[in-house]
Amino acid sequence: MKKTIFPVSMFSIPLLALCLFPASAAASDSSQAYRLYLDGNLSKSASAYMELAAATTGAIEPLMDAAMVYKQLGRYAAGAEALEKALRLDPYQSDILSELGWLKFHQADYEGAKACFERALRIQPLHIRGILGLTSVYSNLGDKEKTLEYLGRYRKLRPDFAGVDYVMAWNYMNFKMYKEAQESLIEALRKDASFTEARLPLAGIYTREGKFNEAWNQYYRVLDYAPNHPLASKMMKVLEGKLSKQPEEIRPPFRIVKPLKMAPVPVLDELTSAVTVRVGIGTGNTGKQGRNNILKFKSYEGLIIRSKASGKVYARIPPDEVWTAVFENGKTILKDSNGAAFGSFSEALIIRSRNLKHGTIIFENVRTSHNPWIRYSDREYRGLMEIYPIAGRGLGIVNIVDMEVYLLGVVPSEVAAQWPYESLKAQAVLARTQAIIRRARGGTHKADGYHMCDGEHCQAYKGVMTEANTTDRAVLETEGELLTYHAKPAYTFYHSNCGGYIQASSEVTGWGDSPYLTTHQDLPPDIARPIDSPWKFHQWITGDPPANCNYPGRVRAAEFRWVRIIKQKDMEFRINKNYNIGTLLDLIALKRSPSGNVNSLKLVGSKKTVIVEREHLIRNILGFSSIKSTLFFIEVNRFKNGKVRNYWIYGGGWGHGIGMCQSGAAGMAGKYGKSYREIIEFYFPGTKIKKIKYVKKKSAAPQQTRRPAATTAATPPLQTPG
Repeated sequence: MKKTIFPVSMFSIPLLALCLFPASAAASDSSQAYRLYLDGNLSKSASAYMELAAATTGAIEPLMDAAMVYKQLGRYAAGAEALEKALRLDPYQSDILSELGWLKFHQADYEGAKACFERALRIQPLHIRGILGLTSVYSNLGDKEKTLEYLGRYRKLRPDFAGVDYVMAWNYMNFKMYKEAQESLIEALRKDASFTEARLPLAGIYTREGKFNEAWNQYYRVLDYAPNHPLASKMMKVLEGKLSKQPEEIRPPFRIVKPLKMAPVPVLDELTSAVTVRVGIGTGNTGKQGRNNILKFKSYEGLIIRSKASGKVYARIPPDEVWTAVFENGKTILKDSNGAAFGSFSEALIIRSRNLKHGTIIFENVRTSHNPWIRYSDREYRGLMEIYPIAGRGLGIVNIVDMEVYLLGVVPSEVAAQWPYESLKAQAVLARTQAIIRRARGGTHKADGYHMCDGEHCQAYKGVMTEANTTDRAVLETEGELLTYHAKPAYTFYHSNCGGYIQASSEVTGWGDSPYLTTHQDLPPDIARPIDSPWKFHQWITGDPPANCNYPGRVRAAEFRWVRIIKQKDMEFRINKNYNIGTLLDLIALKRSPSGNVNSLKLVGSKKTVIVEREHLIRNILGFSSIKSTLFFIEVNRFKNGKVRNYWIYGGGWGHGIGMCQSGAAGMAGKYGKSYREIIEFYFPGTKIKKIKYVKKKSAAPQQTRRPAATTAATPPLQTPG
């Protein structure tokens, strides 16, 4: 930031006397104002910053901070006034000019915004926010030539940012340049496949061009994330009679047609026997079993089906022969490869490969399945499969598998197998610790009959399909290692990308207060700089700052920084699905962690006002699909009449931001050469890695049950060697 040049009049004796005292007082006042900001007392925070600006002649920082608080409050005119005061003190601040331009732009004062952005770019020609702002202004003024010129500049400055292509598509659509818009939307989705908001306009373009199969596919994908979305639902029906292919041809499922073969890493032979874990397979966002009405399964080695309760063998299935399990009248109906009924069972069945150590079980995709998990892809797993009927729901599926073998499918499902090796080892230790804790305590899914689910609700687990030599070796080389704090397993939370800042567990509702889950920047301590004001945070979240997890070439840029532009009607639709607030009048982020993550969100509607505080609930209501994280800033864009046009959400990171940043671990290993122990110490300070011995307790004789028990034994004792 440019230094403030103080006028000579400041050095009169009274003002000099004032300046001798207030440094510590001003710092204290600034800290108090920032604390009010973090606590969600936004009006008081803005007033405190304005009072501080009045008390410290010539200081522009409090005015800049006040402006950002006013923006968060939705008081854009007051924010603009504060920045105009700051510019009178220092008219050559390109950042201030740019943010003033955005405040005017979002109030539909396009000429005023244009003047601000142009001044900012005269001072700093490569100012990214200024270029994006001027692009948006020219688009709204209908100047096609200038819009395209500045779009090109913006893309050159941030070539890996999916938001660039998204903004370009919006502008191309405004000028009815549908071919260019289509290309930009496809590019945005290539960089960020989770960018659901890009799929609706792409589907619209495909429909316009008569590409009905492609349009149907995009609308279908929207409904995957936003069931019952009115436009997508309507268009699916409109397009049904215009398709030139069957749905299964448009969205061909993934098929497993031959056994997986990799270069020899004999991990299955080298791993020692461990305790088994129960993993719920094909679960949804909440970790609950999907509605499995039908399953088709086989094995390259052949299968054995037996009773869980008695151990009696019911069937021996030859290699490659596909059998079917159907849920009918509250029972499991087994059918052989010819479709003939084999038997009806109310008890739990165990399915295993004839080669228990090296064999696998494959579930084939079934288009008529009610569970998307089985509808579009074959699945392959090691260990045993337990299948049982769940009254009124369908077939339950639990993978009973050795702990270390389970990790072979977890680690590459959670991180990229090609990431720096030490980061893979760190992930293996944390995933093992997570599984140990869940198994020992029965897990959050105890009532569901398994220790953990196979989705992000617990730990992603995709079985054999994701296994890789690098991650296999990482599991083997850390075998039995888990993270402890005061000799007890630590809570090893982790997430994809923190956006540059880790937040403490104590700052998030419902996450407890663990002393090793602290707030800190995702940077080496010697180069980290404080982000301790609303202005600094806004510049940081809308920029491209350094961080361990900002790792171009290894980590997708779309995970570190992202933007969403969501129309008022779409935001209103999504929020009303959960809260029925009526017409959406305002959307205000209130409380924040010191990391910048939003901890409470105020929804103002015509029927009622709601404050949402849970991390996953905040993420779930902003857009078609869950937004990547709560690390975001909302800018509200309005028409000239004051009505909301759309919401610009600038965000960073992917996940809850607590514990280990997986992308940051890759950066620490790849950019700074850190070992997995150093990585874990950085994200979990004060913890220790210990190696355990698995000790299996003898379980009681099996009893016949209609539903499987959650666990068959008490918590397995963990013994530290030596």
